[in-house]
Amino acid sequence: MKIVAVSDVHLGSEHSDKAAFNAFLSSLHDDHELTDLVLLGDIVDMWRRDASGVFLENMDTMQIIKDLQSRIKVHYVAGNHDYHVLRLKNRAPHYNYPFEFKETLDLRDGDRTYRFTHGAEFEYGNEINLMRPLMEILCHVMSDYEGVAEDELWIYLARKISDLQYSVLTHHLQKEDLRTRVRSLNDGPEVRLKEKLDDIERRAYEAVQNNTILIYGHTHHPFINDKENLVNTGSWMKSVIPHNTYVEISDGKARLFVYGGQEIKERPRIEERHLN
Repeated sequence: MKIVAVSDVHLGSEHSDKAAFNAFLSSLHDDHELTDLVLLGDIVDMWRRDASGVFLENMDTMQIIKDLQSRIKVHYVAGNHDYHVLRLKNRAPHYNYPFEFKETLDLRDGDRTYRFTHGAEFEYGNEINLMRPLMEILCHVMSDYEGVAEDELWIYLARKISDLQYSVLTHHLQKEDLRTRVRSLNDGPEVRLKEKLDDIERRAYEAVQNNTILIYGHTHHPFINDKENLVNTGSWMKSVIPHNTYVEISDGKARLFVYGGQEIKERPRIEERHLN
């Protein structure tokens, strides 16, 4: 088994390096050892663009992925910016999507498990269940961010989620707090999460289980830890250094690369930095 994992391409956003991503996907056709491609969330950016339009605009990328699907397995794990794809999973055969949409993914190779999750839960912690309805709604109302008032968002919340979800969410989020959160979400993770990165990595490390390699994205901060059981895939946003990063996993070992560049071999001691 050989797996390639990539996340946070944010197709449809200003700084997405779509041309490099398409070239990278095309290059995978020549890797005859490759068995699985994991699209690890935020592949398209539905928060800043019309949700359906962003897929139509990037049909060339989707076609490359569909061509890959003819010989390897392609898995799509939803991120916070494309959380709406989970609504499509039951309709995927009808619309001929070349992949299955999931919230998490486990792939097994012998006695080793590779666990894939986008990583938004490591930002929000126990509050993630409150944020999921908001992540879904932002895929609809953020298409013209500057024109979205907080009252519009609040009305949309009331219409689109259950009474119970609305009651719980409004109990924890007042209008002013919601407005602040939504505005902060418009910043890229490299800005918005700068002060939270240590806590996010600590939560991710605490989630690692025995005989498991945990792979996530979300933060745009690529690394493999010293124990080589925690991996972040990075991003394909030209505003981030390094960018255009991806992970290869084979024979129980993960390796991190910059597309068109070299392997990233530094191994930060995440467990010591955050847990001691």
